[in-house]
Amino acid sequence: MSPRIPGARYLALAALLLTGGCGDGSHSTGLVERELSASEKSFRLVESSAERFRYQSRPSTGAPEGGDAGSGPQLVYDTPEGWQPKAGSMMRDINFSFGENGEGECYLARLPGAGGGLAANVNRWRAQMGADPLPDDEIAKLPTKILFGQPAVYVSVDGPFTPGMGTTETFADYRLIGVILASDAGAVFVKMTGPKDLVAQNEASFEQFVQSIDVKLN
Repeated sequence: MSPRIPGARYLALAALLLTGGCGDGSHSTGLVERELSASEKSFRLVESSAERFRYQSRPSTGAPEGGDAGSGPQLVYDTPEGWQPKAGSMMRDINFSFGENGEGECYLARLPGAGGGLAANVNRWRAQMGADPLPDDEIAKLPTKILFGQPAVYVSVDGPFTPGMGTTETFADYRLIGVILASDAGAVFVKMTGPKDLVAQNEASFEQFVQSIDVKLN
């Protein structure tokens, strides 16, 4: 049996956050597993919230550095039915599209350092949806979901979506849902956007994906 790394002791968690994509794109729906390189295995999640995430430069993707295939910790996550893997980027470590025309998207991203802080990131998402910022006391009341064994703040906003990133195009009647796992040492995001009805149809898939992201030991 292949044990999973428990609670706040996720060895090699940062390796997940530093991967360059979601595999080779050839897998079908279901469990995805990828062998971690020797350099990736050196990353770990520590008990202290202030040191929860430790970041180094992005490791190269590709074949594991040393060791036989099937040995060492592995990245695992479920690909929900109907979701299509997309190439990752410097900001997106796992990346999917969904919907008839790929108009919906869901990705995992991370920011090193303080990442701007929880409030700044919650309100950055709200601003993308044309919503007013929330004060700290309202952010403290937001619900949480479990990501990597830790409580992550859950955000849900409806409105006109402006992605930013160099574009001023706005998409009407969109929905954004996502979770933010933040500490003084870094932040991890899982974010879904798309037409409101499409995202509503895929909220269960979002839950499945978030709950499935893990690192396991062989």
